[in-house]
Amino acid sequence: REFRYERQTQLKRPRMSHNYLVTAQNATSVRACDTGNFTSATDLNLLIARNTKIEILLVTPEGLRSIREFSINGSVEIMKLFKPPGAEKDRLFVVTQKHQAMILEVESQGDNIKDFEIVTRAYGDVRDKIGKKSETGTIAVIDPEGRVIGLRLYDSLFKVIPLDKDQA
Repeated sequence: REFRYERQTQLKRPRMSHNYLVTAQNATSVRACDTGNFTSATDLNLLIARNTKIEILLVTPEGLRSIREFSINGSVEIMKLFKPPGAEKDRLFVVTQKHQAMILEVESQGDNIKDFEIVTRAYGDVRDKIGKKSETGTIAVIDPEGRVIGLRLYDSLFKVIPLDKDQA
């Protein structure tokens, strides 16, 4: 009896792996929060940022009532309300972790408190090509008169963003 050993050469096709990533639960940790008159001049609102979602709550004598929750493209790092000169309602300044900044405002659609649209008044990239990211975190301050926004994104660097009266 003869044993013959033959080496078989087969080409194997590489297998493609397909991953599907789903968040089972919305984020529960609060990244930022602020209070002000965001939805109307008379309503007091609490805004809570949880990762990529911002929730708008109405403060009533009975407690908090959720009005709306919306998503943004990016994780919220800074969220501050400010009132430009001559405006009735506050506007929302948001900076994401990738240093994308935006100013959001509510435009009412009708008499119902839930009938409104969130509009982007201004947006942009506030990154710099130089600088070391701040170890103590990003800091934002807004002039009480609504003229400028100050950002400390990097060590030894303070960025000033002037606000136009028509855009702010």
